[in-house]
Amino acid sequence: KQINWLSYDEGIKKAKEENKHIFINFTTSWCGYCKKMKKEAFADASVIGLLNNDFIAVKVDGDSKNELDIDGYKITESELTKKEYGVTGYPTFWFLKPDGTKLGREPGYRPTDWMVSALNYVKEYKYDTTRTNSNSNQSGK
Repeated sequence: KQINWLSYDEGIKKAKEENKHIFINFTTSWCGYCKKMKKEAFADASVIGLLNNDFIAVKVDGDSKNELDIDGYKITESELTKKEYGVTGYPTFWFLKPDGTKLGREPGYRPTDWMVSALNYVKEYKYDTTRTNSNSNQSGK
């Protein structure tokens, strides 16, 4: 099994339709830690399961001139990376709400256990203190 990565424009659309959080992986072909993520965390069954079932997984190539069309707004992957998300190093991961609102970013390599716990944290809306749920905001962080 592997992660079903989508392009940014497809992912934004699908997240709204399915009401799922978005996980964006900003990467490049030359980035060593991106390759390490691919071999480790992104090859792990629990990370793959979380990203495929509970998130819309988006991959953006920070060097790509591939043009995206976001509801008529045209921008290349590399412009999106730098201008819209302020990415200066790779890998950088962004978490977005289902409506596309930015939640936060994590720059740099992250081990599998960190990735699993971060994905669960976002999936369960633990960042949202306004939500009322029976399991009062307990977080191991």
